[in-house]
Amino acid sequence: MFLQSQGELALGSRFKALSESLYTIANASYRAAGIDLDAHWFPVLRYLQVKGPAGVSAIASAIGQTHSAVSQLATKLQRAGWITRRGDRGDARRSVLDLSAEGERRLAGMGPIWYAIRRAAAAAVARSGGPLMGALSKLEADINSGRVQREVLAEHARLRIAKPDIEPFRREWREHFYRINAEWLERYWTIEDIDHRVLSQPEKLVLEPGGAIFYALVDGEVIGTCAMLQESPGVFELTKMGVETGWRGIGAGRLLIEAIIGEFHKRRGKTLFLESNAKLGPALKLYESAGFVHHPAPRPGSHYQRSDVYMIYEAKASKAAPKQKRAQGKQRM
Repeated sequence: MFLQSQGELALGSRFKALSESLYTIANASYRAAGIDLDAHWFPVLRYLQVKGPAGVSAIASAIGQTHSAVSQLATKLQRAGWITRRGDRGDARRSVLDLSAEGERRLAGMGPIWYAIRRAAAAAVARSGGPLMGALSKLEADINSGRVQREVLAEHARLRIAKPDIEPFRREWREHFYRINAEWLERYWTIEDIDHRVLSQPEKLVLEPGGAIFYALVDGEVIGTCAMLQESPGVFELTKMGVETGWRGIGAGRLLIEAIIGEFHKRRGKTLFLESNAKLGPALKLYESAGFVHHPAPRPGSHYQRSDVYMIYEAKASKAAPKQKRAQGKQRM
C-alpha cells in the first residue's frame, strides 16, 4: 500500500482508514445479527445507556468529539426514535439528552454482539504485536483479509445462545463486583460511602464476616453479581445485585437471586431481607416472584439514603405462582 511506504508521515491517514474499516466491520456485524444500528452512533448511545441523561457538552467531552458533532448526531438519533431531548431546568440554553423507551429496548440485548466485536478486535490487536509500524501493517492486513469480520460473527453466534452460569467469588473477578454495581448505581443515583467500601473490599466486608458473593458468567465473561451480607447470626441481606447493560433479559438476575436463596437455606438462615427503591420496578417484580414480600415502611436504621423499599424473603411466597415466576425472569433488572 502507498500509505505504508510513507512510514510515520502517513500515520494519521492510516489510523483514519483503519477506523473506517473497523466501522465497516461493526456495521456488517450488526446487519448480520439483524440489528439496525450504525457503529458511528455507538459512543453517544452507550454513554447514555451507562451514565444516564446528560447535556451535549458533557457527552462531547467524555467521548472526545466536538459539541457540534454530538448535537448533529443527537438530532438524527432523536428523529430515529433512539433518544429524547428536553430542556435543562437549571439552564434554558442547554438541553439534556436521554434514551427513549424504544432506545432502551433496542440496546437491552446488545451484550452478545458487543462482546463478539470486542473479542475479535482484541484478538486482531494481539496478532499484530511488535514495533508500531510493523504491527500496524499486520493489523491492516488482518482486517482487510476479512478474518476479523468472520471472527465477530462466529463469536456472536456462540454468545447469542449461551446460557448464564453462576459461580462463587474468585479473586480474579473482584473488579467486576465494583464495575457492574457502580454502573447501575451511577445510572440512577450516586455511589454512597457504604457502597464504595463494600464494593472495594469484598473479601473483608462481605466474605470474612460470613457472607457470600456470586457471579453470573456467559462463556467465561462476568456479566452479573450478587452478594449476601451477614448482619448478625442468622440474619442476611441480599445486596449488590446487578446485571450488565446489554445482558438483561436472559435470566441472569433470576439465577443470581436463586443462588443467594440457596446459600441462605444452606446456612440455615433465619431472615433474608433486601432494600431497594421504587424506581427499580422490574427488579422489584423479580424479587417478588422469587419470594420476597414487601413491608409497609423502609427498614429502620437503613444503611442507604436511596432506600424506600424493604422486603423480606418468605419461602412459601416463591412457590405461589410458577407461571409468573417464569415470566418475571425476562424482566430487566
